[in-house]
Amino acid sequence: MTTGQKIFECRKKAGLTQEELAEKLGVTRQAVSKWESDAAFPETEKVLELCRLFSLSADELLLGKEPEERKNDPPAESGRSSSDAGKGVTWGVIDHRGKMRFEYISKKRIFGLPIIHINFGFGCRAHGIFAVGLVSFGFVSLGLISVGLLAFGVFSFGLLAFGSIAVGGVSFGGIAVGGIAIGGIAVGLFAMGGLAIGQLAIGGAAIGQYAVGDWAKGYLAVGLSKAEGAHAFLLKDGLEALAAWLNENASPRLADFLLWVTGLLS
Repeated sequence: MTTGQKIFECRKKAGLTQEELAEKLGVTRQAVSKWESDAAFPETEKVLELCRLFSLSADELLLGKEPEERKNDPPAESGRSSSDAGKGVTWGVIDHRGKMRFEYISKKRIFGLPIIHINFGFGCRAHGIFAVGLVSFGFVSLGLISVGLLAFGVFSFGLLAFGSIAVGGVSFGGIAVGGIAIGGIAVGLFAMGGLAIGQLAIGGAAIGQYAVGDWAKGYLAVGLSKAEGAHAFLLKDGLEALAAWLNENASPRLADFLLWVTGLLS
């Protein structure tokens, strides 16, 4: 058995893709592909890392030797208990960068992605249908930096994004940017926030074609204390004018109610 065949066999038994193995070793997927096809040979440093990763001796990896006592034992990643070896679980492993991490990769995959990938550790990334990690990529992702259809994180990017800084089709966050954005600072087609900028903006300070807020600026602007635009008016003034009309032409009681509301706005 060649070195490339041995790397391929160990990778498959460990349930890793070429991309995942490359990430663990700090190389490209193309490099792993060349190793497995014997088109290239790993550097000495990478040979040692492969031996630690798959719990192999150098003779086993380079010469294809397999001692009798190891023939029936599948290679397991350093730090993985025998009961966890088939479950894609890594407990307290020190990776090639000398960093401790916890990782779980489900065996089942969809579109080549693990259904669940949890990866915690400095610089570690998680990518799967459900991804959890400091940096996560998935259909549903949770992390310090998260990217996915549904993303939760300090920095989140997705079709539906929640985070301190959120960017997405629908986004919620301290700073939110999206088709529909809700946040302290919101920018979007429809924006709602302390500072809102958008086609339709609602907020303490609102800027947009249609703007409603304490301070509003836009083509049509409705403000409590200030309004600027082609069609701008203060809500209090508008309610007082409406109350006067109601008092003369309709119901004095309704007029009194509007004046009461106007008093709340003052």
